[in-house]
Amino acid sequence: MKLKHSVLSILLSGLAFVSCKNDLKVLAPYKESVSVYGFLNANDTIQQIRINKVFLGEGDATVMAQNSDSINFPAGALTVTLERYKNGQKLAASATTSATSIVLTETVVATAPGPFSTTQRLYITKEKLFNSGDYKMTIKINSSGKEFTSTATILDSVKATSTKPLTLSPVHPFPVGTTPQSAYIDYSNTTVKQKIKFYSIPNARLYNVVMRFHYRDTLLDGSVNSKYADYTFPTVKSDGLAGNENLEVDFDASDFYANLANMINAAPPVNNLRNRAADYLEYIVYAGSQDLSDFLQVNAPSTTIAQDKPYYTNISNGGVGIFATRSRFSIGKDLANIFIDQLALNHYTCPLKFCNSSGSTNTACQ
Repeated sequence: MKLKHSVLSILLSGLAFVSCKNDLKVLAPYKESVSVYGFLNANDTIQQIRINKVFLGEGDATVMAQNSDSINFPAGALTVTLERYKNGQKLAASATTSATSIVLTETVVATAPGPFSTTQRLYITKEKLFNSGDYKMTIKINSSGKEFTSTATILDSVKATSTKPLTLSPVHPFPVGTTPQSAYIDYSNTTVKQKIKFYSIPNARLYNVVMRFHYRDTLLDGSVNSKYADYTFPTVKSDGLAGNENLEVDFDASDFYANLANMINAAPPVNNLRNRAADYLEYIVYAGSQDLSDFLQVNAPSTTIAQDKPYYTNISNGGVGIFATRSRFSIGKDLANIFIDQLALNHYTCPLKFCNSSGSTNTACQ
């Protein structure tokens, strides 16, 4: 007999097969369902939710997954809405229009090659979301009226104030270009371990910190290109969901220079480079909800010999996937002259033609 396959066999680690007498029935009778991958971020200007079919078909499931018609619903087949609630009361969902219901529109995008078709139908909205409350997503299959729902608590972003600095005192959250010199960033001492501190926010469990170094390449023809290199830290988890916990990541200052050199050397070479100039440091903190934490934990690589793994879904009525929330905070910091000078002198970054604070490069490295 020919065995029917489901997209679940790709998304999930295993399927449970149940037999009755001597007859094997696989996923029968078929029930229409959805696979959801969506994250709301009140900081973003556009929200995107990917919704695919959970399909059945004759043949190899990995081959069928490459077929756009097998995984995507037809245009107009779904109605996807967002509603916002607080303490059980329905409130305005859009901070732009005050509408109590946001209807998402459809768009088709090309994705990176992988196990699924590179043609994906997304459901999007450009409505501004509030940074508080619970957002309920409803997916309706128009032909049958069947609905799938999920609710996620929206996350505010990490805040930095003079009383809650993002980094160690005396660094405070002044905008780039207006920072007092007493608050300039200085990583010139490569023997010191540096820390980036912040406070947790309500309803968030995961935190990812990125230190982004902004710099400028000046070419021989005088043109200037702005670029950046990221230093990414391991994920930090809060103990609770109430917020206001002291969290931090740390690093050796010498590793900053090594990472910067590795990132620049791994990028395509710059032809006709005259010099590079340090611009500023940006600290970015991403926060993720408990649902996102659970999803990532369940889908993490197994450390045991067990082959069967549970799967996580918070989509109702037989739907599979994840609907969760995250947020993003960023702040820029000016650089101390002694830090800029170290970029021109350090043995990792000196060959990269970084200028010192006076605007000249260290010719001894070249």
